[in-house]
Amino acid sequence: MRQGGVNWLFERCALGEVPLAGAGSGTAAAYNCHNMRLQLSAALFLSFVSALPAFAAGKDDDAASGRAVIREMNLARQNPALYATFVQELRGQMNGNVLVLPGHTRIRTKEGTAAVDEAIRFLRNAHSLPPLALSRGMSRAAADHCADQAGGGFGHEGRDRSHAGERIARYGNFSGGWAENISYGKSTARAVVIALIIDDGLPARKHRTNIFNPSYGYAGAAFGRHARFGTMCSMDFAGGYAERGESAADTLVARNF
Repeated sequence: MRQGGVNWLFERCALGEVPLAGAGSGTAAAYNCHNMRLQLSAALFLSFVSALPAFAAGKDDDAASGRAVIREMNLARQNPALYATFVQELRGQMNGNVLVLPGHTRIRTKEGTAAVDEAIRFLRNAHSLPPLALSRGMSRAAADHCADQAGGGFGHEGRDRSHAGERIARYGNFSGGWAENISYGKSTARAVVIALIIDDGLPARKHRTNIFNPSYGYAGAAFGRHARFGTMCSMDFAGGYAERGESAADTLVARNF
């Protein structure tokens, strides 16, 4: 059994609110308490897509870059039925709750084929959504968090005790709420996005909910080196976002292939 990459999620609907179950009021104590519970939960489950087989990389978007991740999420949002075929390919590598990779590497999952099948059903039934606009400011905030954790840190809280809402506010003004996904141990945009959509071991599928939330119209992402997991990718979402001192955000329409 092998320890795979770890996905992280924290979502806040607005600054000053902590609407997650059991989080209580929007105090710093409640935020930190819930954040620690998320860290403990995510650290214990085994993610099975940290070493996805070669088919998982997109043709032109397989580079480890924030732009590639936004484009990959947009492909899933715009054409979920097509994206279901990518997850179906992964399904063919499953033997019970074990993912068998080329070279006979075996990775044990928590939910096995059930999580993969559930993700396929979700994608086949999902409606097309508008693409996320790539925000430079939000990408800078994501890069800040990657740099902060390069030495082996994990979770959503920065060493300065900042959360994602505070980090994206450094570079612009957001509206309509915000959220953050973090993925560890994956080296391609598609590996990151497939893992977050399947969300093995996290029944609420909150990572997937962030990607397919119709209220979010802007996103930023960045990859970084990580001392423990090799790589990490931080992704921030917001309903609206006005860059501070930057040109307007880009809309990365996914290429069909």
